[in-house]
Amino acid sequence: MSIGLIPAHSVEVIPCASDPRCYRWIIRAGGGAVVEHSPYAFVTQNGARISGECWIREHFADGIRG
Repeated sequence: MSIGLIPAHSVEVIPCASDPRCYRWIIRAGGGAVVEHSPYAFVTQNGARISGECWIREHFADGIRG
């Protein structure tokens, strides 16, 4: 049996507003609300994605922000 659960958090990578050659991550809650964003830009999309995924594991893994 499969239950369609909304993921607790997801990472979105976007171009940096101040330098479109760079990227930032945004973490969204399951409902879509922004709960965190990267404090600085990354040179690659993959670097931003990896950093955002690490941020989720470090700060949201247990369901509460610590």
